[in-house]
Amino acid sequence: MLQSFQYEAVDGAGRVLTGRLDAAGERDAQRALEGQGLTVVSLAGAKAQAAKSGVFGFQRGVSAQDRILALKQLALLLKAGVPLVQGIGTLKNQATHPILAEAFTSMEKRLRTGDTFSNALALALPSLPAYVNQLAASGEAIGHLGQALDDAATQMAYDRQVRQDIRNALTYPSILIVAGVTAVLFIFIVVVPRFSAMVANAKEPLPWISAVVIKTGMFLSANKLLLFAAVAGAVWFAWSVFKSPKRRSQMHEVLGGLPLIGLWLNEAEVARWASMLGTMLANGVDLIKGLQLARDGVNLSGLRDRLDQATKLVRSGQSLSSAIASQQAFSDTALSLIQVGEESGELPTMLKSLAALYEDTARQRMKQFLLFLEPCAILFIGIVVGGIVAAIMLAITSVNQVAL
Repeated sequence: MLQSFQYEAVDGAGRVLTGRLDAAGERDAQRALEGQGLTVVSLAGAKAQAAKSGVFGFQRGVSAQDRILALKQLALLLKAGVPLVQGIGTLKNQATHPILAEAFTSMEKRLRTGDTFSNALALALPSLPAYVNQLAASGEAIGHLGQALDDAATQMAYDRQVRQDIRNALTYPSILIVAGVTAVLFIFIVVVPRFSAMVANAKEPLPWISAVVIKTGMFLSANKLLLFAAVAGAVWFAWSVFKSPKRRSQMHEVLGGLPLIGLWLNEAEVARWASMLGTMLANGVDLIKGLQLARDGVNLSGLRDRLDQATKLVRSGQSLSSAIASQQAFSDTALSLIQVGEESGELPTMLKSLAALYEDTARQRMKQFLLFLEPCAILFIGIVVGGIVAAIMLAITSVNQVAL
């Protein structure tokens, strides 16, 4: 069954072409356009175009993926030879979100009045990371704006993937823990009070574990509002940590000090720092400015403070490898790669290699952490639920004087 696709492409002469194409799927449509000698900028079906306004008419916010796609599209147009103002004008009509369309409109107006692209970008899209504006300014200065924007989008996609990996890794254990706590509370509030009536007239004292379980269940059952307020407070605290950059930083620092997850988070942060710094140096950003921006992208405050001290040492004349070595921020392997990069003049390449190495190591740490956390969570919940059941059975057998 054929589908209708709205496309935007650039021909060999650098002209931007738009139109509609019927094909069996998105890949077939892209092949058909490439077969005509066109470079595809955007390709979306009718359903995707309708989804821009959100579900049931509610407009969604601008996602990181929207920003990355916008930078990728603009970079592709510029590398294909499309003039900057024309490329922005084209994307203004093809933006995946109304806010992006307004941003491109603002950028187009500023460029026509003689403003620089980097300044127009910073004013129109202030939510972009600071290194994107720096890369844009550097690329604009050396005449490689398209490549600079492409590298900026790639770095943003890398940062997004790192955050997504961390969220995905913690999702299943979090669901497991929440489900276990919910089950335990249900047993305490609903099940245990039903058995309390059976043992209320017991002549012999109950086993201590049975007494503790029954008294806890009766207390929670009698104070449901207090329990609800405590749960609501915990949910609110978790949400406030998620929304507040300061509290997120504090939480990252706490997690970074733990034995296994701390190694994982530290190595993920080093990989992000190296990737960001390597990208900026490859695009002509000076070392001091690159170190400052890369340091700002680190979430762990302890590591960020050590990198800040290293930046001051580099500014005073030390080499990057010796400055980082003095702060004991990285491993010997990382220091060796940085030193080789400085001596060979290939520091951006070595930093990219360092980022890839630490990214792989961080993934291994993540797997080790999950292999440790999931069985521990299951074992803990099993012990708690089993203990409650055992306590109830002990109470019943004690009342009925049934020998175990």
